[in-house]
Amino acid sequence: MHSRQLGKQTVGSVYIGGGTPTTLSPGQFSRLFSIITEHVQLTDDAEITVEANPSTVTANLLLHLKRLGVTRLSIGVQSFSDGVLALLGRVHTAGQAVAAVHAARAVGFGSIGIDLIFGVPGQTTEHWSKTLETTTSLNPEHISAYSLSIDEGSQWYLAVKNGSAEPPDDDTGANMYATSMDFLRSRGYHQYEISNFCLPGYECRHNSNYWDRGEYLGLGPGAWSFMGNRRWANISDVEQYNSRLMSGMTVRDHERDEFVNAEQAAREKLFLGLRKTSGIDLAAYGSEFGGGMLDALLRRIGGIERAGLVNIQKGTLVLTSRGMLLSNEVLSRIAT
Repeated sequence: MHSRQLGKQTVGSVYIGGGTPTTLSPGQFSRLFSIITEHVQLTDDAEITVEANPSTVTANLLLHLKRLGVTRLSIGVQSFSDGVLALLGRVHTAGQAVAAVHAARAVGFGSIGIDLIFGVPGQTTEHWSKTLETTTSLNPEHISAYSLSIDEGSQWYLAVKNGSAEPPDDDTGANMYATSMDFLRSRGYHQYEISNFCLPGYECRHNSNYWDRGEYLGLGPGAWSFMGNRRWANISDVEQYNSRLMSGMTVRDHERDEFVNAEQAAREKLFLGLRKTSGIDLAAYGSEFGGGMLDALLRRIGGIERAGLVNIQKGTLVLTSRGMLLSNEVLSRIAT
């Protein structure tokens, strides 16, 4: 359905993730990739990523993915501490995670990412340091380190609310994040975004496109898309999603269609672009959104700059290390 909309437009990255796509069989992956290559014109150097769960990967599946043209694996390790994995409710063990990385390397994957989580209730700085050490000993090309998000209604939100779990205090969480930056830098990893680190040349192009406000097409229940100046979501209900597709009907949730105006675009440019360590080119920002928007931005950042949270370096606005530690607060103030 969307191939008609794309026309001759080429696609530079494909990301199969969210949930656990490695529960699909080799045959199902073959079908999926045949649909993609039949209807989408990929660039010759397209980045094709599949998310993998350590408990669901086998050497046979990994080899099959490699033969299908997958260029990059993102392995959801979360922690190399069995105790922390149990707290997170993960079904894999630290040993299985190590084995999954070795298996991916054995079949020829040259671009492997490991996803980690810190700030888990019950997690200590010692746990986190050991996880970082084990991670770098496996020499992945990419490492993502995310702070646990305690969203309203989640199991952690309910546990914290009823007193059965206590999240790490702000100082401990900040110390874990600072440890990540220092340790990974010492091991040769470049921090190119608040939560993402890589060896030179291994930035995730797909995610970088989001931070650059590039266009993307989301397929699947609940997936978001952004093309032109419109952002929209698919309906989330799986059965309704399937029945609509089988009937040739649209799966867009029209109640969540959104036209992104110039003012919103300017805010998003700041909120997303400042996540990158390369920051925002102020001259380019002014050219895109007008001198008035740039002047208003410069007025807003005055106090934030004096507080040591942002810097302007050769015409580029960037977060400082301290600004990254307080990124949610800083970004909300700058992009308001």
